[in-house]
Amino acid sequence: MRLALDDDLRLARAVSEAALTTEGVYALGTGRYAEAATYGPGEKVIGVVVNPDEVRVHIVARYPPPEPLPALAERIRERVALRAQGRAATVVVEDVEVSPDANL
Repeated sequence: MRLALDDDLRLARAVSEAALTTEGVYALGTGRYAEAATYGPGEKVIGVVVNPDEVRVHIVARYPPPEPLPALAERIRERVALRAQGRAATVVVEDVEVSPDANL
């Protein structure tokens, strides 16, 4: 069981890094009604949920985004899928953070 938890945490960290280094991502989301995280001994990776069949990453997008939000989500999904070890990859856009220099 411990090996599976370690693998899930490694995967969650890799997915977190892939999402956060994507242009247009401000931060990882925390979940709306329940915390979105992967848990392990003494550690949790917030914003990434690893299940046996799916990896779900919750993001907060920058505004203005570099591309339409569906295209941004698809680009992140593709990056996550490369690391998802055959699991389905899902991206949840939880919120949008307006940058201080946005011309609204």
